[in-house]
Amino acid sequence: MKYSTMGVSMLALIATSGPSHAHDELPLHSTERIQKLETTSVTARRRLEKEQDVPATVSVVKGNQLEAGRIYQLQDLPQLMPSLTAQFLHPRQSSIAIRGIGNNPANEGLEGSAGIYLDNVFLGRPGLAVFDLLDIEQAELLRGPQGTLFGKNTTAGVLNITTRKPVFKPEYSAEASYGSRDFEQYKVMLNQPINEMAALRIAAYKTHDDGWVKNTYDGKNLNEINRTGARGQLLLQPSESFDLRLIAEHNEEDSSTGTLVPYRYGPWTPNAFMFLGIHPVTGQPVFGPDYSSNLPAGTPGSNATDAITHANGLGASNRAYDPKDYKVTLDGRQRTRTSQDALSAEANWHFNGYTLTSITAWRQWQFKPDNDLDRTDLFAVNGGVDARHKQYSQEIRLASPLSDVFDYVAGVYYYYQDVSNHEQYMTGPDAFALTTIYPDNSAFSGSGYAKTHSYALFGQGTWHLSEKLDLTAGLRATMEKKEARVVQDQITPLPPILSPLLDHYDTGVQRQKDESLSSLLTASYWLNDRALGYATYSSSEKSGGFNTNGVASPGAVLGTEALNIDPEKANNLEFGIKSSWLDQRLVANASVFLTRVKDYQAITGTSINGTYAGLLTNVGDLSSKGMELDLRARVSQHLSLSLSGAYTDASFDRGTAPTPAEEFNGPGGTSDSGYGKGTRSIAGNRVNGASRWAFSSGAHLRWNPADNLEHYANAQYSWRSESYGDVNNSEYSKIAGYGILNISTGLRVTSGKHRWDFSLWAKNVLDKRYFLGLTNAGSNLYVGSAGQPRTIGASLRYDF
Repeated sequence: MKYSTMGVSMLALIATSGPSHAHDELPLHSTERIQKLETTSVTARRRLEKEQDVPATVSVVKGNQLEAGRIYQLQDLPQLMPSLTAQFLHPRQSSIAIRGIGNNPANEGLEGSAGIYLDNVFLGRPGLAVFDLLDIEQAELLRGPQGTLFGKNTTAGVLNITTRKPVFKPEYSAEASYGSRDFEQYKVMLNQPINEMAALRIAAYKTHDDGWVKNTYDGKNLNEINRTGARGQLLLQPSESFDLRLIAEHNEEDSSTGTLVPYRYGPWTPNAFMFLGIHPVTGQPVFGPDYSSNLPAGTPGSNATDAITHANGLGASNRAYDPKDYKVTLDGRQRTRTSQDALSAEANWHFNGYTLTSITAWRQWQFKPDNDLDRTDLFAVNGGVDARHKQYSQEIRLASPLSDVFDYVAGVYYYYQDVSNHEQYMTGPDAFALTTIYPDNSAFSGSGYAKTHSYALFGQGTWHLSEKLDLTAGLRATMEKKEARVVQDQITPLPPILSPLLDHYDTGVQRQKDESLSSLLTASYWLNDRALGYATYSSSEKSGGFNTNGVASPGAVLGTEALNIDPEKANNLEFGIKSSWLDQRLVANASVFLTRVKDYQAITGTSINGTYAGLLTNVGDLSSKGMELDLRARVSQHLSLSLSGAYTDASFDRGTAPTPAEEFNGPGGTSDSGYGKGTRSIAGNRVNGASRWAFSSGAHLRWNPADNLEHYANAQYSWRSESYGDVNNSEYSKIAGYGILNISTGLRVTSGKHRWDFSLWAKNVLDKRYFLGLTNAGSNLYVGSAGQPRTIGASLRYDF
């Protein structure tokens, strides 16, 4: 294939083009001794190693890079990591994908395909990472299936975030930032040795943004940010053979984050009803469905419309704004509240070259929304989904001494998760006319829970067959037990027309048990002392789960079996090369990959009795193939450049999904006739959320205008091509490609007891309007999460 030829040629060029002498100089600066690039260390193999010595596809972003680019949110990390995608609607509906795999948010019944770790602790859902990235040491992106070294199985990869540890010297800092939309951010850090054996580190933040979505109903801004958080750490190091790191953290948010903008209105065939008579016992009127008007638009007698036309016909004042205007018309409240607490303890014993590590962690997370869900200024549907998450994990692993012959890491892992949701909604007098399913002036609710017990044994060893050739093999055995239950409560008061989709329903306790093996085999060879080539085959399995939504549960009509999700399995093959040139002043890494996933778990939708309902299911099989490139160069003493890019062709090989909104299904006049009704094959469709092309580039300039004074300037530009928000690749769900330019400049005092740093910065300088994700809100209306527009500000930091 064309991409394969390009990828192999790229690898061969890097492997053969390296200079033969380490003392070669960059020709433009032959009279100047240029410093080497900073050596980056990673823990991808659960040891601290140089990034260039690890035969794996890893991207690293240092904490100072995040600070220079004012990147402080999880959803902004893809601007620095092209192979990463973050879909963010609000803290509950968020996900990350690696190489196009993993965009499956908003259900408590299973974990994501791509895992997130914070200080060696697996986070059970992406929303647990939706807080300010505070006091970060670095973020590592590991691509491909993981499990033979990491605590929890993942089929797409891992985002591994580490925070700065306490150190045995005093460090204090305070920082204040102000910017557009009354943006305010305050950060403080205190690092204090207690004695020769103990050190304390405390970091805290507070962030506010007025928001960038305008509500035309009352003129107020929505999508505001109000977040606060703190992390405290205690490092105990009584001897060289033992250390203990204790971490406690708290984060909370109370804002209107998650206000979704109407993106595109697809054609819609609403439900219609006819009078059937009077019930002989109750004396109440009886109605039934009327399919006679389910006809294509333009056909005489057709009821085809779209959501905004239908709403305005009922008296709403909504307008079809350009989605890039970031406008909504809502008469109800928009509010989300999130809180999180966590504790962890990492102990390391060092003896005879071995390291025994124990990581014990506990975390709880709560999400409480109260939103206007009809997306109009009519009084129709308000409410939301409360979610609670608790997890506990214990990992014990042993790392052998590094050897010239064989070394290894082996361990055991236990993970417990208890996650639940409670949906509750209130409807007003316009509900049934607007939605054609939800009854007027009613209260309806439901709940679901899922519990997981996961047990695993894992190990990975490396045989050093020669000075240049290594062979690494890893294996993981996992057993997971899950139970779940969904209870859909009876609507009160009971309406004359009630869809079976909303009727009382109880699944009873459902159970699953999954057993799986994951594996890894890597051969690596040093082509010379600066170029490492490698080939890897890996496989992994993510356990199944349950669709736990408690209102409009598909199981109420389709049966409980429709709520069970099968495991997701991945096999991955990749080839890569890592090289350094010009005495470590130029680093060039490249890889090509092919990943096949069977029974991919994702959110889709289905039409049930004429009503669109969200459905978590195994949508089918997919393949993700492509190539990645990472270049870093120290051009002069003052200037560093970087360029990373990814080509990802992620598409479905088989599967079914709802008919795209633009297609009319059925002959007309039947129950399955209508726009977006029925199903279609998705073979050949692009995986939702997966851009084919993405890249990130950066330039970093530093020079000293005077002694003890440094001037710096940074520019970072990222771009990614179009993608689809829905697995059915509806044209109404197409997300346009976009580019983001961030710049900053400042002056800092470089040494002394009192060090100041003043900077001016601008994020999204070109004011590009873009969207972080789309979802079908029903009625074939796609709504999107609006990305931050241009933000200009200044920061002052004081270190003492």
